[in-house]
Amino acid sequence: MITVRWTGAAGLEITQGETIVLIDPYHSRPGKIECIFGRPEPRTDAIDRYLEGLPGKVETILAGHTHIDHVMDIPFLERRLGCRVIGSRSLETLMALHGRPGVVTVCAGGERIELTGDTAVTMIRSRHVPLLFGKVPCPGEINPACHLPMRASDYRVGDAFILKLEMAGVTLMHAGSASYIESEIKGHHCDILFMAVPGWGKTPGYCARLPRIVRSRVIVPFHYDDFSAPLREDGRVRFIPFQGMKGFIKTISRENPACEIRTIRPFEAMSF
Repeated sequence: MITVRWTGAAGLEITQGETIVLIDPYHSRPGKIECIFGRPEPRTDAIDRYLEGLPGKVETILAGHTHIDHVMDIPFLERRLGCRVIGSRSLETLMALHGRPGVVTVCAGGERIELTGDTAVTMIRSRHVPLLFGKVPCPGEINPACHLPMRASDYRVGDAFILKLEMAGVTLMHAGSASYIESEIKGHHCDILFMAVPGWGKTPGYCARLPRIVRSRVIVPFHYDDFSAPLREDGRVRFIPFQGMKGFIKTISRENPACEIRTIRPFEAMSF
């Protein structure tokens, strides 16, 4: 059995026993004005509050791509936890800018990496959904000449992955952006599929074909919260405007009626 908590944005915390894997942890959540005009830095108090409540040891951090809401907190977390980090060459560049070169297991897609015990991750090459007028936000690689603290726009997307985590006999897939590459995802199956909601209608077949290809029995919508605002203590979610959650669920239900759709609140534990 594994326990999964959605930690906001594309963040997941997956626990088995006392072993924890984090995906795209993002607790700083700077506001829109700071992201547009400033150079946001990790809010170490918010990260520390999160770490204080963890039920075990973080063994690995995984990153699906390198936009700010997926990786800004990772350099601080790696220093604090001393854990393994797996991601793209852009993530390696980010860590090097923070004085931590060589700590990232750099992937290009297709790698299956053994983690602690019976846990493994497969980095499935993917793409970011073209959210802005048919274009991917902040395309390209993080520039190694960037100065810290970085602007939000300096966090370029880099290589994008769908992450397939096998843990305690359960297989979970994390689609942190509403897109996929059919030729890359074929042959990969999962029990639980976490699907980013924003932009779902911009990728043909995302709601119809992706769940069928991976044969998921459970679909969990996520990454639909307004990550420029703090998470509410009562668990209620402030939605990203116009992300179309109702249409997403309706389409999934129509196209994949055998799948169970589970909704989850931030930090609510879900066991599989």
